[in-house]
Amino acid sequence: MDDFIERLKQRKLVQWALAYIAAAFALIQVLDIVAQRFGWPEQTIRIVIIVLGVGFFVTVVLAWYHGEHGAQRTSGTELLILALVLAIGGAVVWQLAPSKSDSSAAAGKDASNANLAETKPVDPRSIAVLPFVNMSGDKDNDYFSDGISEELLNVLARLPELQVAARTSSFSFKGGKKEAPDIAHELHVRMLLEGSVRKQQDRVRITAQLIDASNGYHLWSNTYDRELKDIFAIQDDIANAIAGELKVKIAGVESADAHAKEPRNVQAYDFYLRGLALWQTRGEAQLYQAAEQFEHAAATDPLFAEAYAGLALTYIILPDYSARITYDDAIRRARDNAERALALDPTLPESYVVLGFLADGERGRAQAAQALYRRGIALRPSFATAYQWLGNSLWGGGHADFGIPMLERASALDPRSAIIANNHALALASIGRYAEAKALCDPIFKTTPDDALCLESTLFATLLMGDLNQARKVSDHYATINNPGAHEEVRMLFDALEGHGDHHVIAVRLAGFMPQSAYEPTSGNVFQPYLIPTLLVLLGEPKLALSNLESWAYTDRAGMAEWAVVQLALGQLHCDSGFVALVGRIKTSDPHYEKLCTGKP
Repeated sequence: MDDFIERLKQRKLVQWALAYIAAAFALIQVLDIVAQRFGWPEQTIRIVIIVLGVGFFVTVVLAWYHGEHGAQRTSGTELLILALVLAIGGAVVWQLAPSKSDSSAAAGKDASNANLAETKPVDPRSIAVLPFVNMSGDKDNDYFSDGISEELLNVLARLPELQVAARTSSFSFKGGKKEAPDIAHELHVRMLLEGSVRKQQDRVRITAQLIDASNGYHLWSNTYDRELKDIFAIQDDIANAIAGELKVKIAGVESADAHAKEPRNVQAYDFYLRGLALWQTRGEAQLYQAAEQFEHAAATDPLFAEAYAGLALTYIILPDYSARITYDDAIRRARDNAERALALDPTLPESYVVLGFLADGERGRAQAAQALYRRGIALRPSFATAYQWLGNSLWGGGHADFGIPMLERASALDPRSAIIANNHALALASIGRYAEAKALCDPIFKTTPDDALCLESTLFATLLMGDLNQARKVSDHYATINNPGAHEEVRMLFDALEGHGDHHVIAVRLAGFMPQSAYEPTSGNVFQPYLIPTLLVLLGEPKLALSNLESWAYTDRAGMAEWAVVQLALGQLHCDSGFVALVGRIKTSDPHYEKLCTGKP
């Protein structure tokens, strides 16, 4: 044993090992700082640590065999430098070497634009507010913890310096077990705000913590144990703490949180949170229940502006989910509530966005609508729905080159929103970018394969790509989810498109459906009115397509006529004099007329 220890001393093995550990530790610290500044992936540091660990054993072995009676054949410094160079070089090669997944991604470059955000550097001031965990022991209180999270998200979303992931995307991780770096990667953000809420009678305890997902560090955390009436002050404290950590000023936004500092009725706020949770789930039954909760909130506190804004948002989309209310009735209610919310609090972006949507439904008011959307964005720069509706207004008006970037921004803010992916895909399809349109919903299908909105846009893009077999499968799936009585319609359509069915019979059937028939279980129809003209053209019935458009386009109040007429797949129908006259009467523009009908590029 003594002889072995003496040999260790002669070879200076311990000194080399300690020197290597010190040098490796210093290298890791330096690389950690550099990686944060340049946004390197966390995997880089992990690889360096692994390689340095291997390098340690290499150094020990070299020290043993290169030492003889205290005289080295190679100096210790040289050996140490050699080991570190090998370690760093190995890490760089490992990091830069293309993986199989990289090769697969390159092979699928046609659809790469749908996932472009993943290749862009992460904004250092980007954040996602994850749904706070309900610790009350009562699942019925989920609405409250979710509502607190959403209110914090809305306050942060008002800060122009921050990029805040939208509610749909951040809440899609509720109840999951993914680690913070994985969530941040999927949402393309650096920071995550998470926490818990415990509500008992008139008291509430909220714990919140801010995590830098790039390195896993907790930047800030706090626990608030107060009376329920102080809930608004707690939200302000949390928002200010986060703003301080990220070096942004909440006060720099015009009255950004002024409305939150005014005393509000706690019971009205409770009704509001319940309504908000229902509104987010969409669906006919949920939207009617949401309207009921918002009505309760307004009745409890008639000066509560958010309650009226909630009603406006509910009524503006309700006809797209239910045939029980007419567009005219829904529009009247949406306008009344949006204007009342605006009068009570002119800083609420929802009011401007709803009024913009209403202006979009009135012929010749597209510019006014777009100005209202932009005002909503100015008040809440991370308002994904405002970007979505602005993009729809632009591409539906024949300006896809301006509209698609707005939808790309909406998709970046809310990458898991099916409705945004659907609208974005339809915009891409309108200019013939079918592969990109089809790919947009792929990430959403991984978690919600039965999403009706994504099934709709995917079946349309797949059909326009000419893959009838796959389009039939997706359409059958869509009918099962959205209107099971429409399976016969789907069968007749694809039989005709494949050449063994009666084109005219199914075309007449499709042309006869009313705009809201897709929501009526007994209608036998699953296709929205903005898709039907294109389906009729594909069936070889362009005159019937024009007749169908003329039957509802002039009275359309939802912008669906514009989405129908700008589709490239309508082909030579764009050149028909009746179609040109229709485009003029609904006061939009046809982006395909010159290229298809005059020969101009």
